[in-house]
Amino acid sequence: MNHLLPAGASRLVSKASRRLRAEPLRPEYPSNSRNFVHLDARLLPYWHSVFDICPALLKLDPPDGLNLFRSFMTWAYRNQPAEDWTYHLNVCRWLLGSPYRTKIDDEPIEAFMAAAAASWINTDESQAQGVVLAWQGTHVFDWKGARFPAAEQEVLPATEWDIAWCPLTPRGAFNGWLPVP
Repeated sequence: MNHLLPAGASRLVSKASRRLRAEPLRPEYPSNSRNFVHLDARLLPYWHSVFDICPALLKLDPPDGLNLFRSFMTWAYRNQPAEDWTYHLNVCRWLLGSPYRTKIDDEPIEAFMAAAAASWINTDESQAQGVVLAWQGTHVFDWKGARFPAAEQEVLPATEWDIAWCPLTPRGAFNGWLPVP
């Protein structure tokens, strides 16, 4: 019995109106509701490995970068890039071969190269003092300890690969380009 209505008044209220009050209203989702879809938790490290390194990529695929990320994950599934220091260089390669290549400038490439160099520094156990990475005349240096500014001023030869690297000798000298595995 409904205590809000006086006795006998319930038969005056139609069953349809009572049913509408009993059923909760459906939420009205915003037109961009795909923004609220959660990624599988297993994919979050890959999401962060792309967009935390270069948030500018979100501008290429507004509002949330989901299409760009799906494209990257499809490529990664097919190509299985190594999850070592070369990972971010492989993200560069994907980006340069993706449909987004016409929309990018040097900023994302340099950001991923810097991330790869930092990863190399953190994992390398050789006697090398640092690393230099190259792409189309752009060079990114990173050092394990003290910098050798003269090495960064040196004119380096062109590479025969799209992206190349060189561990710097214990004295910070350039040794010659190597292809990225």
